[in-house]
Amino acid sequence: MSIHEILRKKFCPALALGLAVCLFGGVAGASSATSDAHTAVNVSTQSLTVSESSLQPIAGVWREAGDPEPRTLTIYSDGSYELVYPEGKAFGMVKVTIEEHPDGTKSLWYSFYEEGGLTLEDAGSPSPWYSAYTSANKLWAAFAKDGNVATQTELISGQDGAMRFVRFWENDYHATSSGVKADDYLGVWSVGRCSAVISREGSGYLVEIQWASSAAEGSQWIYHCTYDNDAAVLFSNSRSNGRRVDYVCTEEGSMTNKEVYNDGSAVFVLRNGTLTWQNKKEDYSEDLKFIK
Repeated sequence: MSIHEILRKKFCPALALGLAVCLFGGVAGASSATSDAHTAVNVSTQSLTVSESSLQPIAGVWREAGDPEPRTLTIYSDGSYELVYPEGKAFGMVKVTIEEHPDGTKSLWYSFYEEGGLTLEDAGSPSPWYSAYTSANKLWAAFAKDGNVATQTELISGQDGAMRFVRFWENDYHATSSGVKADDYLGVWSVGRCSAVISREGSGYLVEIQWASSAAEGSQWIYHCTYDNDAAVLFSNSRSNGRRVDYVCTEEGSMTNKEVYNDGSAVFVLRNGTLTWQNKKEDYSEDLKFIK
């Protein structure tokens, strides 16, 4: 049952009575170098275990190390990724692949396949514009998978380490993440007239928020989220953009909905039993402290 149906059945009667590659923008050198370093990889994943094929160890936000204009790489729980750089962004899918050695051993790699992106044209002009491009599922980079850790904190490309990404969160959430687990986010949270329900959704999480602004009106936010083990936070998947829908309930029990936007994003931070909703599209959620 959708959140709209739940709200209509649960809230409307009571309210009536009295309430989410040029992958490098033309920088082809690094891309070709990493692709060449990974040509020996067998892309078959039939022999991978569930643990080996999991992308959870690298889910999160990364920043390129050793570059004056670092690129930001975001990896989502569904295997999609986005790479943002000064003059554009690219996206695609990542999966675990196997490199088999003559002695019978194997190495595991996180292989990134480009699906297209946006490039900023005439960046130095007063009115630059973006052009879109597509690609044929091209391998642009592979990073060694560390099978001995539950959370990987750096990504080093190929055999020569031409590229290196490290974990990045603008507010250093990892420094206070001790003791916080993904399942701690599950459940029903509330503060004043606002409530949040967090549940599992495939390999990620679904966050549904309801805010009653009056007896018969309110708003709903829906985010599809990924859990970052290192920072111990939930962040919304931009490939499944956050939605806000405003609703009005009538005395007869019917409901009208108006979509305000479908390109929102958010971060949810649980610390010391308090859940904070950071709405990146709007400002007023920053002071809300939810309690389970």
